[in-house]
Amino acid sequence: MSQAKPERRQIIWLNTIFLTVTPVLAIASTIYYGVEYGITWRELVAGLVIWSFTGMGITAGYHRLFAHKGYKAHKSVRFALAVCGAAAIENSAIAWCSDHRHHHAETDTDGDPYNAKRGFWYSHIGWIFFKGARGDAYDNVPDLRADPILAWQHRNYLAIAIGANVLFVVAAGLLLGNMLGMAIIAGLLRLVVVQHMTFLINSVAHIFGKQPWSKATTSRDNWFLSLFTFGEGYHNYHHSFQADYRNGPRWYNWDPTKWLIWSLDRVGLASHLRRSPADLTLKARFETSRDELQPRALARMGETAEEWSLLLQEKREQLKDQKEQLMVSLREGKEALCDRFLSAEAQVEHYLQELKALRVDLKERVGMSSTGTSDSERQQHKREAERLRQAMRQTHAKAKETLARWEALALECVSAAPGPQPVTA
Repeated sequence: MSQAKPERRQIIWLNTIFLTVTPVLAIASTIYYGVEYGITWRELVAGLVIWSFTGMGITAGYHRLFAHKGYKAHKSVRFALAVCGAAAIENSAIAWCSDHRHHHAETDTDGDPYNAKRGFWYSHIGWIFFKGARGDAYDNVPDLRADPILAWQHRNYLAIAIGANVLFVVAAGLLLGNMLGMAIIAGLLRLVVVQHMTFLINSVAHIFGKQPWSKATTSRDNWFLSLFTFGEGYHNYHHSFQADYRNGPRWYNWDPTKWLIWSLDRVGLASHLRRSPADLTLKARFETSRDELQPRALARMGETAEEWSLLLQEKREQLKDQKEQLMVSLREGKEALCDRFLSAEAQVEHYLQELKALRVDLKERVGMSSTGTSDSERQQHKREAERLRQAMRQTHAKAKETLARWEALALECVSAAPGPQPVTA
């Protein structure tokens, strides 16, 4: 569906005035309050806590739970996230998720509500000033419209948003004192910060950063942005694996939202956490790196794509039939580098195939562990499943190590190998 240009669409004056006035008012009142009364740790702590509640309402609730169904949650958690998400004043969950699903389905096209190719300002905030071409159809979220909690939140969104903000600020004022400071810092300024942190994912995370998982869209991984968005900055990974409850897939990636979801799972308030299979994520990383680095490496080594394909097929056969020991000894010069590059590429493909086979076997074994005819048979299947998990972990580690070696060899080919020599008369 084609999206009309903003200048030809009806302006939503309420959105325009609200999103224009609140930042100015927040900055001006914060400066005035700081000069006249001084900002203490109480206002800052309250602001950070309420920022966490409302920000997680968007990231853990609106985004990963409702829009992408990255996990399942107890109804009490769903209710809390719906209320906290409303307090961010970014529209109801049904409206927000409808826009977001269209964004993923039609990224970087006219059907994308916040198409990054229309520029930073449009994708950041400009698109909210105009009525959407789809109106209030919400035809891509029938599951959310059927959810009693979200249907209630949608009908009463404005009252919930105002009530939750008043409740949070008043509670902070009663607990820590200084109601005026809480209203300005923990209320108004915090609200503007929460909103623009979300908007930065639509703009900055489609302009600045790396694309290690896919170059199919403008989405990018930006670790710095994750520090202020509860882990949402790993946007290239998210666009590549939308249903994953994690945005930062590695354990060290700063992603407080995934840690919250994981913690809820540990205490029984969440379940069915969806993780992208290791072989698929490694395959995406490998193919993206290969598309970027291999042509440059081949050009530097003087090989054509057809010649490389034949050599790679030979190397695959060597690995498959185990007819020779790879890398018994290294020769010097271009031939050695070519052989190591070939070996690494073939090994990555081999490990990816092995991971896929293990994942299929594990899925079958897990199913058998719940349908066995006797306790002993079910226990046997569970033991087999655990052995398969261990094998997957080991193969995954080998695949990651080999992929890193392949990328290093590709870069070595690009930087170290001599380029084509000029022809002289």
